[in-house]
Amino acid sequence: MSQKSLIDLGMVDTHVHFWQFELLRRAWQPPPVIFRTFTPDDLIGDAASVGVNRCVLVEAGTTEEDNLALADFAAESEFVGAMIAYADLESPTLDQELDDLSEIPKFRGVRMRFEGHPDPDILARQSVIDGFRKVAERNLIVEFLVDTSHLNDILEVYDQVPDLMGMIEHMGKPDLRRGTDRTEWRQHMQALAEHTDALCKLSVGPRVVDLEEIFAHQGEGWDLDWVRPPIQHLVEQFGPERLAWGSDWPLVLLETDYAGGLQVVRDALGPMGADDEMRLFRTTAMQFYSLSPAD
Repeated sequence: MSQKSLIDLGMVDTHVHFWQFELLRRAWQPPPVIFRTFTPDDLIGDAASVGVNRCVLVEAGTTEEDNLALADFAAESEFVGAMIAYADLESPTLDQELDDLSEIPKFRGVRMRFEGHPDPDILARQSVIDGFRKVAERNLIVEFLVDTSHLNDILEVYDQVPDLMGMIEHMGKPDLRRGTDRTEWRQHMQALAEHTDALCKLSVGPRVVDLEEIFAHQGEGWDLDWVRPPIQHLVEQFGPERLAWGSDWPLVLLETDYAGGLQVVRDALGPMGADDEMRLFRTTAMQFYSLSPAD
């Protein structure tokens, strides 16, 4: 029997948000295009049209209610293969919180929001390192929502917690528009690829500092010349076996539609062999998030 292709099996989107409007509005005020409830039914059709049949649901709020809403979305939809909940790694009740979350069948790990944190050295705090250890002890995933300024600290985290299952979100959020951190970003990502077991998402997420500019120019899309160099660098350093594509839906709608977000990543990657494409758009995600095959 011949090996099934990526078209037959379907792609995995490793970075999707669903949220309830009433919970979202407590945390932030996004522009009208995404200022509403988003559920799996809002995405499944567009995802299927480009060959995506499974997603990883990532937290969109920092309360217990947000995590419960996430669990409900995951339970109600086969499209959701795994969920990443919010956790405060410094919480005095973190052990119990992780144990409670682990009772949710599709729970795979947590993220804490380091990008935009008022303490630029948040990742170096001993209390946060201790939190990483508690996550690693349970063989759970940590997703790093960071920007370039935090990348060197991730190296220090791995020095102390070498068995951490880490995923760097949104390519580490380099300054795509202006390239002000290009050299620093390239050096740190190379070091992370060489000295840690961390994986990285090929997802183009908006930086917090760019949101006002993005809101003012909604729908204009990304310049391929912004996106191609960092994606090519990550492929060279990490290889497809440590990279996974993510859309950052529905935030991608600030720039383009779902298909357009996928296409810009494909264009930036350029021609790929079938095996590498399978790894980047499916296999790496299936293995890292312990996903079961879609029916």
